[in-house]
Amino acid sequence: MKCPDCNKEYSDPNQQICEYCGTELSRTEQISPKVSPTKTKLEKFIKDSGLKEIYKKIKDSLKNV
Repeated sequence: MKCPDCNKEYSDPNQQICEYCGTELSRTEQISPKVSPTKTKLEKFIKDSGLKEIYKKIKDSLKNV
């Protein structure tokens, strides 16, 4: 069984309450699809244009000065 809140797994079939968060464990595990966080238009633009890599290179070169 797996805790729906903290994802702690239990092999004991008699375990009914999660030891870490106190949530009641259910016999049937509900698997929710993983949703990737949506990126803003600005984040997409920065990634697509390569500005993030340029920023990292400039930042690294300034550290070495």
